[in-house]
Amino acid sequence: MKSRVTKNLLSLARSGSLLTAAGIAAFSANYCQADSGKNTPIVQAIQKAESAVVNIQGNKTITNSSATGQSSRQEVNGMGTGVIIDRRGYIVTNYHVVDDVARIEVTLADGTTAIAKLINYDPETDLALIKIPTKRDLPVIAIGKSDTLMRGETVIAIGNPFGYQNSVTVGIISALHRDIPVNGSQQYNDLIQTNADINPGNSGGPLLNIDGEVIGINVAVRVGAQGIGFAIPMDTAVEVMADLVADHREASHGLSFSKSSDADQSQLIVREYRGAESNSSRDIRNGDRIATIEGQSVSNRLELELAMLDVRSGQAIELGMERNGTKLVHSIILSTASTKVESDVSKTAWEQLGLQLSAVPASSVAGVGEDYKGGLRIEKVRSGSPAQRANLVPGDIIVGVMDWQTPKMESLAWILSNSSFRTAGSSKYYLVRKRTRMTVAMTPETSSQSAVSRNTSRDVR
Repeated sequence: MKSRVTKNLLSLARSGSLLTAAGIAAFSANYCQADSGKNTPIVQAIQKAESAVVNIQGNKTITNSSATGQSSRQEVNGMGTGVIIDRRGYIVTNYHVVDDVARIEVTLADGTTAIAKLINYDPETDLALIKIPTKRDLPVIAIGKSDTLMRGETVIAIGNPFGYQNSVTVGIISALHRDIPVNGSQQYNDLIQTNADINPGNSGGPLLNIDGEVIGINVAVRVGAQGIGFAIPMDTAVEVMADLVADHREASHGLSFSKSSDADQSQLIVREYRGAESNSSRDIRNGDRIATIEGQSVSNRLELELAMLDVRSGQAIELGMERNGTKLVHSIILSTASTKVESDVSKTAWEQLGLQLSAVPASSVAGVGEDYKGGLRIEKVRSGSPAQRANLVPGDIIVGVMDWQTPKMESLAWILSNSSFRTAGSSKYYLVRKRTRMTVAMTPETSSQSAVSRNTSRDVR
């Protein structure tokens, strides 16, 4: 090795190149490292991504129930991993890592610590968006695609297993499109299976490809198995996180997008624009592709939603677009975010359950032996409905359905649309009535059943 380095240095000297001591040392170090094969693609991938990976610590209180019906509360230490997706401190992790954690402590790769705030979450995919305060631009993970992954492809996991911060494991993709049950009422769908070691504490961390791009969010370990881990595909995570950012934003852009074809991998093809109209926005057409926002390149929905995060209602924003190879510029005006989700779930709750509901804070259900985040108070019960047959009355507060709490209308919306709920038939509802917990079972009506019930009620009256 040394003789080859010496010969190359002598060759440079004979050519008249100026060699300083520092230059010789730098040349030798780089040459030796490259020649020894240490700087492998795996090493380069880790170096590219590790500055955007964070460790998460927090304590939560859980309730244990005994066979005699007695319950006890226990404080447990939790740990996990997260990935920085925006320079302003927005981080993606698993929801179960931060659920019920009062103080979410985040440690950056450089050792800096900060307390994060839970911004939004999606229980079905177990993804959450948290944010830490920062006065500097933070390093951001490079996002890859998961729809072109192949079995046998090299992958790398970075995380915080058992509290061993910034640990790295390497493996291959063992299988794709795995559905993994979590319990009797929930499962993870369409996961990536890998043999890169994933342990408690890796949850929420990145699964990288050989280019150092995140292609999955590590989420689960198969209990009792060795060397089997699972990750949420990044294409799925990008769409979910885009929705979480959009829901968090104060204003709506009114754009919807089409899925790209195999021939066209563009991810921001406009399907429809239903926002505030202006002379410029009237010319936005189905099939236009968005390339930039205020001059900033965007390539997927998450980047688009993050780029619009600080835009206020009534503010105009410039879109750089492409149409049949022609570059165009249009402006849209963001409008107040709609309350369509709440309106839709209110309608569904009335039609399928016979309930008119309103959200109440945690203080309304405090002191009943459980740490409920809030609930949905029954304001009205429809005659002849499942709720009436279950003897529910105005003033009752629904605090949970099946395995999920219902602190807000959005929580109920997710439950009612969940496949586990829709296929369960009769489901358990957890209530608080005059500071006493109760459990009832209800089977929701279909739309046609609701219509028959309402018509029958009108005929009787």
